[in-house]
Amino acid sequence: MAVSESVTVACPAGSAWQLVCTIERIGEFSPECAEAHWLDGATGPAVGARFDGTNRVTVDGGELVWTRTCTVTALVPGEHFAYVVGDRFDGTAASEWAFTVLARSAETCRITQSFRHLPDGMSGTRSQADAHPDEAAEIVDRRAGQLRAGMRQTLARMRAVLEATNT
Repeated sequence: MAVSESVTVACPAGSAWQLVCTIERIGEFSPECAEAHWLDGATGPAVGARFDGTNRVTVDGGELVWTRTCTVTALVPGEHFAYVVGDRFDGTAASEWAFTVLARSAETCRITQSFRHLPDGMSGTRSQADAHPDEAAEIVDRRAGQLRAGMRQTLARMRAVLEATNT
């Protein structure tokens, strides 16, 4: 499964880049990832840097909370920031998240957030699909829809902050 969403923002690409790389602020924007913090003395993105991300969602009236260690896998300063999320069992990379920032003009840019499952790790979605093979397609489609909706909300909130500070 792979999904992505994009938004055009009326701000310089450098401002957007700084925001998407400030993982400590993700809880302000994401409806799922409530907080993140760098590990091992890291203070910002660099290939190999690690951080913990804590997700919080409401399901069937109850709250699910989980923390996973993430590792930065790609960094093109000003343009692309990607990281993998370790699975709940042994930390094998289960998924990859990325932000890409492309300048459209001096005062406009496009931010894309993307997600893809990786072949080896055991994500919650993969675990559910494996446990219920007759419902696997629906399970994956439902999660893809949740991810897209979350990305749209995250990007809209980022755009609001960026455009408010750019005026």
